Amino acid sequence: PSVHFGFGSIEKLSTIELKGNNCLIVSGKNSMKKYGFIDRVTGILKKRKINSFCFTEVEPEVSADTVNNAVETARKNKADIIIGIGGGSAIDCAKAVAGLTSQETPSDVRNYIDGKEEIKKESLFFIAIPSTAGTGSEVTKNAVILYPEKNNKLSLRSEKLVPKSVILDPELTLTMDKNVTAYSGLDALSHAVESYFSKGANDLTKVYSETAINLIFKYLPTAYRDGRNKEARYYMLFASFVAGLSFANAGLGAVHGIGHTIGAVCKIPHGLTNAILLSYVLTFNAKFCPEKLKNLEEKTFKNFIKELFLLNKKLKIPPKYSDVCPDIKNKIGVILSNVSFSGSMSFNPVKITIKEVEKILKDVI
Repeated sequence: PSVHFGFGSIEKLSTIELKGNNCLIVSGKNSMKKYGFIDRVTGILKKRKINSFCFTEVEPEVSADTVNNAVETARKNKADIIIGIGGGSAIDCAKAVAGLTSQETPSDVRNYIDGKEEIKKESLFFIAIPSTAGTGSEVTKNAVILYPEKNNKLSLRSEKLVPKSVILDPELTLTMDKNVTAYSGLDALSHAVESYFSKGANDLTKVYSETAINLIFKYLPTAYRDGRNKEARYYMLFASFVAGLSFANAGLGAVHGIGHTIGAVCKIPHGLTNAILLSYVLTFNAKFCPEKLKNLEEKTFKNFIKELFLLNKKLKIPPKYSDVCPDIKNKIGVILSNVSFSGSMSFNPVKITIKEVEKILKDVI
């Protein structure tokens, strides 16, 4: 419902509507506390006479058990406001907490992912404050959660999970190191590219995708080289948000459909997983829908797939999965048996079989 964008916009917490008296702040274990952003949030809330509590145990790939622990913390403190501040996992965790805490009876998040339970009541009042330019989680109805028992990362989905307010302050992204900058930026690129090719794409989402792609190619190398470059950080956060709008409405594809399982099985960061896989999936898809690639190149630049490889090289992304997971050949069977063909995969522009997934995997390892 509301978006606040620009340097210093974190101070909007002083004036935006907050429905409640007890706020749980959900974040990761280090950077937001280290760089003083959690203290800034709690300070603003204190001035507004809102009680605040912190849950700072979110891992880089948030697990179902962590979500359950955060929900328990929210219930214990009678939270009626949830603020997620940090990277995509922190936002996803906070999103799930806002949705599950408001339900009448406690239940494991796995039950909601498996469809045994349904989010029926409105979520708690939820504000998303991303600190990375990549996931676009602040504008989606999905919370991506590691489900260890299924060797996969799966989505909790509900329209009720969409944040009530989003604060996009590029100042928070100045703290990202080179790897996080590269991985999150390429995650945003994968969102923009996949949603462009998605079965659910339309004229509006394609404009979002094209905008994000052009901005990312222009500004991500600069943000990677010089993390304090405010112009680059500003436009990367904007690109991530716009890419989020695109895939939230159009859907994604096989990069995420396959990549979620690879990341879960091989313990590879999500953005890095997508960065390695994107060119290979795009090459596969382009054989069946060359006109889509041609149309994208007219709006961006020629030899798009080649440019993807070159961008990865600039950002020191390994070309193959074996470079980051040496025993991945031994895990192909586990990956193939856990790939989901619903969700993201169902939006891939061409139907993809398990045999074709296996071929792509062999090419990329």
